[in-house]
Amino acid sequence: MIILLTKVSIKNFALIDSLEINFTKGFSTITGDTGSGKSILLNALSLIIGKRADRNLLKNKKIKCVIEAEFELENFKLKKIFEKNNLDYFNQSIFRREVLPNGKSRSFINDTPTNLDLMKAIGEKLLDIHTQNESLILSKDNFFFSLIDNLSEQNNIVKNFSQNLTLHKELVFELGKLNRINVSFQNDYDYNLYLLNELKDAKLLIGEQKDLEENLKILKNSEEIIASLNQIDNLIQNDEKSIENQIRSLNIILSNISKFSDKYSTIKKRIESILIELEDIKLEFMSSSSDFKNNTLELEEMESRLNLIYTLQKKHSVNSISDLIQKTNNLENKLEKNNNIIIDIENLKNDIMMKESLLKEQSKKISMSRKKVLPKLKNKIESILTNLGMKNSSFIFNIKESENYNKYGKDIIEVLFSANKGIDYSPIFKVVSGGELSRILLSIKSILSKHLNLPSLIFDEIDTGISGEMSNAMANLMLKMSKTMQIISITHLPQIAAKGENQYNVSKYQKSGITNIKIIKLNSKQRVEEIAKMLSGDIVSSSALKHAKQLLN
Repeated sequence: MIILLTKVSIKNFALIDSLEINFTKGFSTITGDTGSGKSILLNALSLIIGKRADRNLLKNKKIKCVIEAEFELENFKLKKIFEKNNLDYFNQSIFRREVLPNGKSRSFINDTPTNLDLMKAIGEKLLDIHTQNESLILSKDNFFFSLIDNLSEQNNIVKNFSQNLTLHKELVFELGKLNRINVSFQNDYDYNLYLLNELKDAKLLIGEQKDLEENLKILKNSEEIIASLNQIDNLIQNDEKSIENQIRSLNIILSNISKFSDKYSTIKKRIESILIELEDIKLEFMSSSSDFKNNTLELEEMESRLNLIYTLQKKHSVNSISDLIQKTNNLENKLEKNNNIIIDIENLKNDIMMKESLLKEQSKKISMSRKKVLPKLKNKIESILTNLGMKNSSFIFNIKESENYNKYGKDIIEVLFSANKGIDYSPIFKVVSGGELSRILLSIKSILSKHLNLPSLIFDEIDTGISGEMSNAMANLMLKMSKTMQIISITHLPQIAAKGENQYNVSKYQKSGITNIKIIKLNSKQRVEEIAKMLSGDIVSSSALKHAKQLLN
């Protein structure tokens, strides 16, 4: 599965008016005189993988600069990344950067506007540009961890560890959040429990307050009510002219005349009904009078009960027993939630302990596997570098345990390097020269290419400082790598240029007195002439042409 950079289009960039170039799979080389503009091509491609841009890059400051790169992604698993970021996915995908005259830039993936960070994140998976000034990459643990873990075939284990570490961090975060909530709850717990018990002890009933208030009103006015009841009793029955006596007399009179007419008989029955109702009224008044016996004790109990209700209502800022009962339910829920949080905290602590145990176990296995493969890695790199003219170079890989976990385990890696015998080892990123860096990176990439699907790889004059057999060895190594990945090498060595399956030439030309840059794919005849020129200089000799043909064959 190979990513292919298939096409590059550049407009209004640096010395370039407009150019378009098509690339193919395998090993391609780019040649040209010193200062011909090869680095400009790289700078343009760097914008595709997220490099910052400014208006100074514009050749014509009045119009925008446009750089497009087309990649073939059919056999590379990037579809999920596109979908995750709401980008259209095509087997042939186009990445575009535009730099406007005001200095602002815009990024597009398949014509969908995107931010530069996303373009960089995806672009770096597609295109890897190496220059001689990239020693910083050797200071990053992830660079060597990726190499070592691929050799030890434990990428999936490390990925699983990283996922578990993320889950562990999420659990720790959740525990901290619950602890903060719990502290807040605990500060109020005792008071809330007191309030709840106070409300429960009150044993409040719906409608109770209304009944108490009505009964209390009656008891407080009992003297006036009793006097009125006595007066009513006298009017009804305790007087010769009482209502009862008057109605009974009326009933006797009606009895005498009811025999003469049914009309009087009907009236008599109505009078008798009145007497029955009057009797009920007498009994009701008698019952009401008895209610006031021991009323002092009842009055005190009612006042006490109402005072309790009023006090609770005031304390909880409510106006009814229904509201107090709702407050009771709320307090019960709050205290229950607090108890649940305590349970959740304990469960989270257990989960964290289990996850920490798993992380510890996994990190130990990862570290052991890494240490086992280090001698093999050291020998492989040193063997390749020997063929590339660095026969005295030597590496020391030290893996140590860090205090904290990181996404690669619990390891930190120290890579020490010595370019010559008798020279002390020093951290690699501090001591390698540009030429050494390029060859080290080439050797590492060649090892990785056997284990990973790597992006298209562009080397910028990786051959600086080497010649002869070493250049042949480097060319053969890149050619071998190109069987599993796309390699593009900007070179000044004819031996490397000749090994390319395709060769491109960059040159400057004048148009209306203005310098421009062009790039062309060389045919067989042009390749012979270009390589001969690289061998002998501007004046091409017959021996140079013969040698060029030999190199190409």
